[in-house]
Amino acid sequence: MSNFIEKTVLGIQSTFEDMFASDEIANKKGLMQSLDSRVRLLSIILLIVIANLGNSLYYMAIMLVYSLILAVLSKIPMKSYIARISAVSIVFTGIVLIPSLFNVVRPGKPLIYITGSLYITRGGALSALIFIMRSFISLSFIYILTLSTKWIEILKALRYFKLPKVFSATLDISLRYITLFLDVASNMFLARKSRNVGKSKGKSERKFVASSMGNLLIMSDHLSSEIYSAMISRGYKGEYKTISNFKFDIFDAVWILFNISFFTATFLVKGGKLWI
Repeated sequence: MSNFIEKTVLGIQSTFEDMFASDEIANKKGLMQSLDSRVRLLSIILLIVIANLGNSLYYMAIMLVYSLILAVLSKIPMKSYIARISAVSIVFTGIVLIPSLFNVVRPGKPLIYITGSLYITRGGALSALIFIMRSFISLSFIYILTLSTKWIEILKALRYFKLPKVFSATLDISLRYITLFLDVASNMFLARKSRNVGKSKGKSERKFVASSMGNLLIMSDHLSSEIYSAMISRGYKGEYKTISNFKFDIFDAVWILFNISFFTATFLVKGGKLWI
């Protein structure tokens, strides 16, 4: 159980490190960081929509290369970028798609025989590959946005596009709660570990975990009004003020024109189609 406590503390610390690293990346002078936050948000949403419109391996390959180049130019750490996106898009999405590979679900031309009557079809394998690529590309754009843009700037951009205050306020307070309770949980486990001498019994450790969960639940109810009151006392009125204000310049216009030209050219090369 002591290993469980140690792993929990290290996991929480890793989460805080990711938060700090995200702020550092957002402060770098990369491609996405140079854009106005409104343009960043809107362009990423449109890129995700455009990526999901295509049903061609050729088109998905173009979008995949596009997302990788965008990540490099935005100075995103490629090792963690590839590992985290792949873990979701390939592992989890791939598991869901396994049944669609076989002829019993998707009849078609055989690709790989498992048994005499059971085989992986060409159509099933192609559809699964395109679906995984689409998932990877969509998650890539979201990951690039969250790392290149500070959370407060994303919320401010959402408010500019008339997102109801109740949604933006909920997102903001949720992040504050997560950060606060991660810190509280870390302190609780560190306090337990610092007082732990020798080998503890499983029963007492399970009791500690259960009591910790209960204490966090009680604290969440106690601190809910206090956190919001603290925000109000510091001038929070549902609007988000940042040091950097919205500033649409020539670079934003060039970015928009480039994307319009790029996807128009891709569309025309395929004869006005995004599918095979």
